[in-house]
Amino acid sequence: MKKHLFPRFNGGFFRIPFQVIAILALFLAWHSCTEPDGIGLNLIDDQAGYQMTDTVTIAAFFEKDDTIPTNIGYQNLLGLMHDPVFGKVRASIYTQFRLPSNDFSLGEEPVLDSIVLSLGYTGEYYGNLETFQTIRVYELLEHVPDADSLFNNQPLAVVERNIGHRILRPAPTDSTLIDTTFFAPHFTMRLSDWFGQKIINANGTEAFENVDNFLDYFKGIHITVADNFNEGGSVFNINMFSFYTTLRLYYHEAADTVPTPRQYNFYLSEFAKRLTFAEHFDFEGSHPLILEQLNNPGQLNDSLIFLKSLGGLRARLKLPYLDKLGEVDNVTINQAKLVIPIEEEFSDDTYFTARRLFLLQMSEDEELVALRDYSLGQTYFGGVYDESKKQYEFNITQHIQEVLSGQLENSDLVLIVSGSAENAQRVVLRGPGRTEKPMKLEIIYTLFD
Repeated sequence: MKKHLFPRFNGGFFRIPFQVIAILALFLAWHSCTEPDGIGLNLIDDQAGYQMTDTVTIAAFFEKDDTIPTNIGYQNLLGLMHDPVFGKVRASIYTQFRLPSNDFSLGEEPVLDSIVLSLGYTGEYYGNLETFQTIRVYELLEHVPDADSLFNNQPLAVVERNIGHRILRPAPTDSTLIDTTFFAPHFTMRLSDWFGQKIINANGTEAFENVDNFLDYFKGIHITVADNFNEGGSVFNINMFSFYTTLRLYYHEAADTVPTPRQYNFYLSEFAKRLTFAEHFDFEGSHPLILEQLNNPGQLNDSLIFLKSLGGLRARLKLPYLDKLGEVDNVTINQAKLVIPIEEEFSDDTYFTARRLFLLQMSEDEELVALRDYSLGQTYFGGVYDESKKQYEFNITQHIQEVLSGQLENSDLVLIVSGSAENAQRVVLRGPGRTEKPMKLEIIYTLFD
């Protein structure tokens, strides 16, 4: 178990005789703002006998996030964005396409007409959609790993020559007009004929006999975005299981006296391996505090806390003196709520505040585990951004009780953007060191004689 670099607190509020509390409360309500102690003495009494403290010491810093699995669910991300606070980020997609069955055939003697990649949007995006982006597609030189979890930091080798490109203004919420018919939001791009001919050439060979042979012949594609603009941009979500996400082969039969157009769609299935590859470019061009913190990992930063999805940035929270409360036998924790205000100046309509955060605990093995309170449901646990209060709240009552009872180690809490693998959202939080609207832990408790 990693030891915290904090001195142990030798006193404790709950050792003070109950008769003294009323006198202390009036004094400490003013005095604790300038001289807070480790546990917190800012008390509020009510007629029901409950008392509240919100000056429990929190130590916080942010750091580079760990790797995250990006092959779970139905979405992958695509796009390049220059965030004025968090710097540049690019999301690209590696994916297989599989045969629908063994002994697949396109007919007697297929002749290529064209091959087209189509990608269906989910409607979700982050950033500035007005920026045009150059989408490029490459053929893979190596297999997408055959693993249950595929992570955001796994680059794969590709053929140097691209097999297609398109300049695109992303339109994830706009219907697509084809001839006179509107279809669900998607975009298409024609790929190189020489690549299409490669698929045609597999007909009647071992490559079409089974899935494994086909994946050896055609390992998949890399869909990425050119780094050719300096501001704006967006990252948008692709529905990998959409009817519109397909590799579409147009062909006819050589024996046709009158060419009859045919087509075959290679769809993605749940068995197709795929992942989002995320690049943060060492946070080049980001806020100076981000670079300072990353150059001094582990250094406390209690003013501003920066969180970024796609394996970008996460926060660590320490409650160094919390275990001292567990030494008292006659205290019951009624509610423990972590309150996390945002720093509003860093959000706007384009770079909106992350919709939800998620709170986990770092285990002794440095693995992230869910808090017990999460098992009671997301509504109870919290984490949704409250637009009216400009803050997030987490109910961590059971977690605090388990720490105080000795069932859990008082190890670090880790705060991340929820759904980090499937969105490009971010947020700047007010840290526990702020004098106005700081991050705080509110504990409502009862003392028994």
